[in-house]
Amino acid sequence: MLITRTAQHSPLVATRRAFTLVELLVVLGIIAGVVAISLPVIAHARSASARMREVSAARLLVSAWQQYAYDADGAVLPGYKSGLPAFDSTHTPIASQTIGVAASRWVWRLAPYIGHDMRGLFVGEHEQLLRELEATDTSNYLYQTSVFPSFGLNSVWLGGDENFGGFNSAFLATFGKFYATRLSEIPQPANMIVFGSARGQEASPIGGGGVEGVAEGYFRIRSPNFDTRTWAAQYAADDPASWGNLSARHGAPHGGGIVLGFADGHAETRAPEAVDDMRLWAPNADARNWTLTPSGG
Repeated sequence: MLITRTAQHSPLVATRRAFTLVELLVVLGIIAGVVAISLPVIAHARSASARMREVSAARLLVSAWQQYAYDADGAVLPGYKSGLPAFDSTHTPIASQTIGVAASRWVWRLAPYIGHDMRGLFVGEHEQLLRELEATDTSNYLYQTSVFPSFGLNSVWLGGDENFGGFNSAFLATFGKFYATRLSEIPQPANMIVFGSARGQEASPIGGGGVEGVAEGYFRIRSPNFDTRTWAAQYAADDPASWGNLSARHGAPHGGGIVLGFADGHAETRAPEAVDDMRLWAPNADARNWTLTPSGG
């Protein structure tokens, strides 16, 4: 007798089965879990990359600062001083293109030592925004560049700052020579801050980097003390003046990493509380809470 197999019993015919709702939910859950795990990893990698780029920029900036001193027979760059010449990349005087105070700041006086490549002064989104400004408003670009570099200079104690007693004969007669004007006057270069991640609150085309009213960038950083305490009790993300215009932008909003460049040429990241020590700022400081007193004590 001939036996015929029907198609439904044939092993050669594949049986198709759709995903059940439970299986679909499991797959979606796995995908969501992978995304949830990946996003923090990606964010951390981007943050680490931004921090390393800024560390490299700080190292380049300190190297330029050192080269200036070598060319000046050991004299360090004046931090903030009126009447000094400064030029753009075409050797046109800055003061003839914008208000003279732009040349008083260190930015355009150090620019030749980085080949006028402002990527050494501005990192992240700041660089692109300033390049756009350069193409549309040269005078404003020169001025804003002098005010809002990503790094501030420890100008009060290194090079001198006329807004804080620098180059003032009466002030110097009272307090003595309290700031270094030569490399040889810096006793421990590896522990002396020259540049640091900075922020300000003046009107800037750069923007606030996530904190309203705060511009990530400023030309000057200030120490914990001068003749009195100048810092607040705690670092505040929304108040640049609370911590001498330093910016802990590489970390949590209320305390992360400040990129610092030191006089020996190295750069590193430190937490805000780790720089609350006058021995890191002033050549004459011999204690954490040291303050400037008459006769240079």
